[in-house]
This record gives sequence, structure tokens and C-alpha cells, in this order.
Amino acid sequence: MTRYRFDQIAENSTAKKKPEESDRDRYVGLEHLDPGTLDVTRWGAEVTPKGDKLLMKKGDVLFGRRRAYQKKVGIAPFDGIFSAHGMVLRPKTDAIDSWFFPFFISSDAFLDEAIRVSVGSLSPTANWKDLRTLEFNLPSLGKQRELAGILSEAEQLKGHYRSLLVACDDVVKSQFVEMFGDPCDPDSSKFPGLLLKDICDLRIGPFGSALHKGDYITGGHPLVNPSHIISGCIEVDSSLTVGEEKYASMEPYHLRKGDVVLGRRGEIGRCAVVDVEGLLCGTGSMILRPHTNMCLSDYLQRVVSFPSFSTSLERQAVGVTMKNLNAKIVGNAMVVLPPLALQREFADFAVSVDKSKFAVQKALDELNATTKKILNQELGLGDV
Repeated sequence: MTRYRFDQIAENSTAKKKPEESDRDRYVGLEHLDPGTLDVTRWGAEVTPKGDKLLMKKGDVLFGRRRAYQKKVGIAPFDGIFSAHGMVLRPKTDAIDSWFFPFFISSDAFLDEAIRVSVGSLSPTANWKDLRTLEFNLPSLGKQRELAGILSEAEQLKGHYRSLLVACDDVVKSQFVEMFGDPCDPDSSKFPGLLLKDICDLRIGPFGSALHKGDYITGGHPLVNPSHIISGCIEVDSSLTVGEEKYASMEPYHLRKGDVVLGRRGEIGRCAVVDVEGLLCGTGSMILRPHTNMCLSDYLQRVVSFPSFSTSLERQAVGVTMKNLNAKIVGNAMVVLPPLALQREFADFAVSVDKSKFAVQKALDELNATTKKILNQELGLGDV
């Protein structure tokens, strides 16, 4: 093992350009990077992005330095532009193998340190001046190439698993359309629609000023922000929690079992049904509490997460620096509302598909754990 400063391992490319209309389809934002995968499968902007953006080349490693705790790392799929809230990193091949480089940037060894040196309370950001002097242990170039081969094969297998997960979701969407029509196409709808505000209570998450850095503890009541909603499930961050006293003082924002929590800012449209007590709605989220005599939670979550519905909400989002949804926009969204018996029939079908999805997800999680263990051991972290 040899120890290197980060600026001996990586080059931080800072070349920028002001986006033009033609750049819209070749723009990658932080919202397009998914934790846990190096593949970038989404990109583009509906309008020309504002402000200078970083130039990226195909194969560059894209790192989300803003809110580094989200652990977003991807490989640029083409030449284009990238969010200025990220970093475009390139390997220095005398220290690190170019194929191993993306795996190193996505490793706990690097990301944990990037999180540690991040500055700022609301949107902690890792800066180059702090990253460049960090030191890391690396195996020999020959060992790195060997590891890159193993990890690349694992990444391909992960891609197959993720494709199966998408296929499961597609089956559920097809069943929804067959039973009820497209929730955003009145002509295809087989049932009358009601405004969302008429079938559930809505509440926006607390203002940022309601929470301060000193409120956060380890092992308290977790906040649920859009980044914690993954594939319709809530995955809490143990470092983003508040103590009992603070939690009690924020009773209006307590998430109850059966609530649907919706991402309203940043990663708009992510939603999940709350299945445990003790969670707190985060600043970037909102609570949808369905009237149980009209709408089932499982059904409402499927409607709100339906692609055409969530895309419609995203298009209506307001704001300049960061788009967000307000209660008026969400409350005035029209929801197809079949009888409760049919809602239950659909929800039961979705649950049966979810069982298959769970098995695939378990295999993916086990593979992720194995590759993480390999990386940790080879980078000197042991079995962390």
C-alpha cells in the first residue's frame, strides 16, 4: 500500500461554459445521479440550465460534492455539461488505474472523508481546497487493475438486477393503466377524478429555520427528505436525526403509519408510504394523509409515483435557485379515484409483484455488500 494526497490521485477539472439551447439534452445534474450505481441513465433539462456549468467528457467521474452524504458518483455517459454543485474528476494514472478510479471515488474510504470535510449546515459541500490535501492508501497499480476487473463484472450484474427491478415496476404501471387508465389523461380515465386536497390532508415540511445544526444527534428520530426515499421505500440516515425534546416540539411534522411522504424539493416526486412510527417530515418533503374512507395509502402512493403524474407535478414546480412544490400545486392535482374495493385489488397485485422485487433487491443488496467489503479491505478499512 502506498499513501497519496488526493491531488496526486485525481485532477479536478474546472472548465466551464454558459449553457446554450443545444446543451439541454446533454446536461447531467445532481438529480440524475443515483446512489449505489456508477451508471448515469437519466439526463437532460426541459429548459436551458441557468448559470455556468462544468464541462465533462465521456468517461469522466462525476461527484456530487453538494450534500456529499447522499454519496452520488457516476461516470459521464457522453461529452456534455454537469452541475456546478458537483466535481468533474479525472485520474492521475501514475498513482491510480483509470478503470479502478471510479470505484475508488465511490468507496467509503473517499466518500466518508469527503463528508467529514464538507462545510455548511443546510447543504454541506465538499470543496477542492479541503479534499486535495486528504491522504489515502492505494494498492499497487497491478492490484488495482485486478480489482477493477472484478468490480466491473459485479457492476454489470448489478445492472441486470436493476433492470429486473424496473421490469417489476413496469408490470405494476401496466396493470394500473389497464384497471384505471392514465392518471394524467382524462380521456383514458375509467373513473371520476377528485382533487388531491379533497381526499387527503396536506402539510408542507418545516422551514429550514426550524432546525439548526445543534439539533442533530446520532440515533434519534430520523428526518425524511427526498434523498431518503428510494424506489418507494424510506431509507433513513442515522446521522440526520433529532433528539426526543426537539422531536416532541415538532408534532405537526410527525409522520404517522399510513402517511404518504412526498419529495417536494430537489428530487421532486419521490414518495413512499410510512410504515413505522417516530419519523419526522424533512424540509424538502410534505405529508399526504389520506382520508381512509376514500383512499388507501398504498393506492395513493402508486398514483403519485406514476411517471406521468410525478412529471406533471415537477413541471409545475416553482422557484429560481431550487424548484419546489407548494400545497396549492399538489392539492389541485387531479387523482383518479376508483372504489375502495378496486383500490385494494390493485394494491394487492402490486404487493405480490413487490415480493418478486424484494427477492431481486435482496440479491442486489448482497452483491453491493460484497463489493463494498472487497473495496474496504483493499483500501485499508478492514471489514467496515
